[in-house]
Amino acid sequence: MFYLGRRSWWPILCGIGFAVVELLSFMISQRPLGAARGYTVIGSIVEYVLTPEHAKNVSYWDIYEPYIEWTIASVAGVIFGSFLSSISSGEFRIKMVPDMWRFSKGSSWVKRWVWALIGGILVGFGARMALGCTLGMLISGVIQLAPAGFIFMMSLWMGGMMTTGVFYHIKTITLKRG
Repeated sequence: MFYLGRRSWWPILCGIGFAVVELLSFMISQRPLGAARGYTVIGSIVEYVLTPEHAKNVSYWDIYEPYIEWTIASVAGVIFGSFLSSISSGEFRIKMVPDMWRFSKGSSWVKRWVWALIGGILVGFGARMALGCTLGMLISGVIQLAPAGFIFMMSLWMGGMMTTGVFYHIKTITLKRG
């Protein structure tokens, strides 16, 4: 239990953990890990509850049937697991505006949340346009040694670094240890 309370974990151990979870995913469900399917299934469940007649006529729901499945559990697990991790490491804080945002853009939480919403919508839209999900491509693609997974990983890293530099007006990006 001591290891779970640390602020940072050894990357090799985390990689092995991801590999075990991915293998279990393939063995149990015959599918790689992914989160976008879980959100889509939640959408189909909501539509079937609110407007069942309309939902029966939507052909998209033939693929994503309104049944609670493991992808919903993985979405809940990411949220609950990260919450437990932050508590056990002593890092849990309720912050409306992160320090980096406050330093660069000011202390307006409304502005921060609007930008977070815009960014989330763009990432979600891009993932659905690519007929997949970022988690599935990044983790499952790399674990399967798929060239597309490595291309996506490097593109995501480079795009994130460039966006951070431009958005926060940073001239030099350095890595901080600890």
